[in-house]
Parts: sequence; structure tokens; C-alpha cells
Amino acid sequence: MKVVFWGTPADAARYLPLIDRSHQLVGVVTQPDRPRGRGRKLQPPPVKVAAQELEVPVFQPESVGSSEFLEQLGQLEADTFVVVAYGRILPEQVIQMPAKAAINVHYSLLPKLRGAAPVQHALLEGLTKTGVTVQYISKELDAGDIIVQRSLVIHQQDNAATLTARLTELGIELLAEALSLIEAGNAPRICQDDDQATQAPALSKEDGIIDWCRPAQSIVNQIRACWPWPGAVCQVQGQRIKIRQANVVAAENRQEGNCGIIAKILPNQGWVVTAGQDAVLVKEVQPEGRRVMSAPDYLRGAHLQQGEKIQ
Repeated sequence: MKVVFWGTPADAARYLPLIDRSHQLVGVVTQPDRPRGRGRKLQPPPVKVAAQELEVPVFQPESVGSSEFLEQLGQLEADTFVVVAYGRILPEQVIQMPAKAAINVHYSLLPKLRGAAPVQHALLEGLTKTGVTVQYISKELDAGDIIVQRSLVIHQQDNAATLTARLTELGIELLAEALSLIEAGNAPRICQDDDQATQAPALSKEDGIIDWCRPAQSIVNQIRACWPWPGAVCQVQGQRIKIRQANVVAAENRQEGNCGIIAKILPNQGWVVTAGQDAVLVKEVQPEGRRVMSAPDYLRGAHLQQGEKIQ
């Protein structure tokens, strides 16, 4: 089949070799180059880099509805569009363009967690299972009929980065299966139950701000969901740090309403902070402008004291 791939980040780029091996990858659509880093130099999205390595034509429209781009897209005469984290909603005119199907790889067990951040919300909600769904693209976001779907266990130490990587491995397998079904004309259409739908909107920087008066488990879920972006942040001795890894521990001799207090220093493990319920053992951090480090390494330079307030 002739396939046009739509995607932007590094995890999406991992799908390209599969499609290139098994089908005719006639084009790749990705976001325009954007300024990044301290020098604000224009940087290509990872999908563009991967496509150029495969010598596949790349399109980076500012508007997917422009007449110029639509003409270019039509000339590719694609059988199927495959979308993986492209970053924009496709208009109806584009969805109807391929001869066979326009499909999307979504990282949840639809209809649960429709939206831009299903991996993060699975972690925020403390789920123990999520999965990948390959679906037909519909006008309503993530509401299209399901072709294939498979679940994946969420590990206790998974964060958004590690869980996304494992879901991508599963997604590549499921996409291969879905494309084979579409090519053979045997792809099913399993309707979603809209009454069971939940939402997973994109996170903002504010979602990473830790409120120590919430239960410790909720805080740890937030830390897992917000790594690597936007990062779960707090102020320690006036310095902004991101917490990369933490565990829930029992609170000892905790007084009601006494949140965000360093209850214990464990030189070989980290430090314990009181929460609204139980406490949080901080194990790995990233101080602003510095590398990720273990909490014991941070302690050697920070000299935290029991009883200090964390904000």
C-alpha cells in the first residue's frame, strides 16, 4: 500500500522503518522546524530527520488545510494515512482523502483517555493498566471505530517517558497488524461506547507544581506523569527543583495540616517530606540548570535539615 505518515516526536519516528519495510512510504507530514535550546536555532522535528534518512519526501505545512498542501497531498495518491502524535487535528477533507483509510495510533484503551496526553493521565490516575488502540480517524477527537487494541501493564516505577517507550513498542506491532488487515480488506470497525469515554487533555506547566497537602500517592503519581515534561517542581531552600523519582512512605508523628515539612533525612536514600496523607521519599531530582542526580548526591551539597519547609 501507499502510505503517508503523520507524526512529529521521536517516539513517532520509530514507526517509519516498519512502514518503509512493509509498504510504500510515499510521504511524511510533520510540524515545521521550530527554534529550540538556548541559542533558539531552528531544529527539525525527529520525524523529519528519520524520514530524510529513509529518503522519503517530507512536508511541513503551517496549515494542513491550505490549497497548496492539499494539492501536494492528493498527488501522492495514498491508500492509507497513518497518524502518530502529529500534534494537529486533521480536517474532514484530509481524513477522506486516502483510498482505503485514515488511521491513528492512540496510547490508551479507548474510549478511556481520549485526548492529547493519555500516557500522563494514566499515571496521574494511578492506573495499573493502559494500552494501545489503532482506530479510524473521525471528526470527533479519538472517537473513531477501533481496528485493533491491546493492553499493557503499567510498572510501579514507570514515568511518562518509560511508559511511552513501552507503548511505542506495542504500537509498532499493532500498526503492522492493522495495516495488514486494511490491505486485505478485512479490517474490523468496532464502535466505541461514548458513555464510557474519559478525557486526557494536554498538560500545562502549572500541572507540575506540587501541592504537598495532597495525599502522598497523588504526589508520586504527579511526579511520574510529569517526567520529563513539565516536571514536578517545588522550591527547596529557595531553589527550584524537579523531582524525577519518589516513593510513598509512612508518615511518623505527623501533625494535622503539617504538609511540606522535611520529616527525615536519609543520607543513603534521600529525604522524606510530609504530605496530606502519608509522606513522600524523594529519591532523584534535577536542580534548575543542572543534571539529574540522586537525592543523596543532592544532599551532599544542599545540607537540608529536618524540619525545613518545602514549597
